[in-house]
Parts: sequence; C-alpha cells; structure tokens
Amino acid sequence: MTTEQVEKISKAVLASLKAKELLIFKAGEPRVLERITEAILADLRAEDALDREVEEMINSHSAGLGGQTIDHRKMFNMIKNKLVRERGIIL
Repeated sequence: MTTEQVEKISKAVLASLKAKELLIFKAGEPRVLERITEAILADLRAEDALDREVEEMINSHSAGLGGQTIDHRKMFNMIKNKLVRERGIIL
C-alpha cells in the first residue's frame, strides 16, 4: 500500500470520527491526521515484518521436506495465522 493510499484512508477515518462526534481533539486536526497515518503505517510495517519471518521459516524448513511438494501459499497462510494467534496480533 502506498503512502498516498494510507493518507487517503487516514483522512476517511478522521472524517468518520468527526462526523460521528466520537472524539474531542486535544490537538489540531493536522496532528491527529498525522498520528492516524503513523499508526496505520506502523501496523503495515509490522505485518510486512511478520510476512518476512514466515517466508524465512518456510525457506529454512523447505530443504528438510525431501522433495515433497507443498502449496507455498497455503503453508504461508497457515504459519502466519498460527503466529498471529500465538502473539495476539490483530491484522
């Protein structure tokens, strides 16, 4: 996801929160928008790091499969879901 896409989502989140009057801002809207964007980007970076970790796990164990073919995508999702549950990560 590009930074521009994240900023667009952040603006939509801010507009929704404002429209529903769910927040009282202690800082100016530009600062609130910046914090929303930072939070989304941090979550995306964390998920990217998790994806890299899963890929490393698959690559390190694929040699031990002795020629067995595996569905890479299925294995990836299975390992990722297990790590998400174990670590209490919300995606």
